[in-house]
Amino acid sequence: MLPRFPEFEDVGLSHQDTVNGFLSGCPLEASEYNFTNIFAFRKAYDFKLSLLYNNLVILKDAEPVSVFCPVGGFSISSAVEEIFGYLETRTGKPYLERAPESFVQAFLKDNKKFTAEEDRDHFDYVYLIKDLVQLRGNRFHDKKNRINKFKSVYRYKYETLTPGLIDECLAFEHDWCEERDCEKYPGLEKERCAVLEMLKNFGVLNIRGGIIRVGDRIVALTLGEKFLRDTMVIHVEKANGGMPGLYQVINQEFLRHEAGDCKFVNREQDLGIEGLRQAKMSYNPLMFVKKYKIKRRGDSP
Repeated sequence: MLPRFPEFEDVGLSHQDTVNGFLSGCPLEASEYNFTNIFAFRKAYDFKLSLLYNNLVILKDAEPVSVFCPVGGFSISSAVEEIFGYLETRTGKPYLERAPESFVQAFLKDNKKFTAEEDRDHFDYVYLIKDLVQLRGNRFHDKKNRINKFKSVYRYKYETLTPGLIDECLAFEHDWCEERDCEKYPGLEKERCAVLEMLKNFGVLNIRGGIIRVGDRIVALTLGEKFLRDTMVIHVEKANGGMPGLYQVINQEFLRHEAGDCKFVNREQDLGIEGLRQAKMSYNPLMFVKKYKIKRRGDSP
């Protein structure tokens, strides 16, 4: 059992069934609300867990301290009030973050105590899988050209990720980060730590994976999982940057082989990084999963 709010416990693998129980009973459409993301980034953001009115509370204990929206659907107004009371003892600017639109509409619409402001940098990008596999029409002309160019230069093989490939994938991740000096960039270093957690715990997390091999080398890796009833969420997509078209190939091949039971793919957020935003927009998203920051009315921005 998780501790009662305002006590918290560090996230661990032992919480997987508990967290998944809350998320399946009260599913939220934002990509943060799955156990793999919470577990893999637990050290980067010092995630902790608690129970409040039978709701799951996810604390980000790294600065700036914040809390995700409570998951469970029980006495939400009272829960939000108590969470803000706790945050006011921890920070001068209390807020809930990564609250998806469904939560805001269900519990905070026309609320006189709290405001919800869009957090565009954290909107998830959602696409039709068939669009990204088939790449039909002029809107995907550039993607098809890149894939065709890659195929004209390289002979490659797609492989579904299995436990026997983990050591090779760890080596690929090491080389990928060495080339980009990940340790010098906080965002890349956090991502590196999360990828290592996913790979090392591949056998116990609900992850699907795929690789592209050219010759005997892994040159691209994707990790994702089924999310909600009909969506594949992409946690990781990495490729050798010196092979034009490889990112397009691993995207297409992973969805073709691993997402046959899904209709949509959630490729997560762009974090306000302009190049990443352009890349995600270039795939013609079907829709966005909007997320919000929730603050008390009258609090300064």
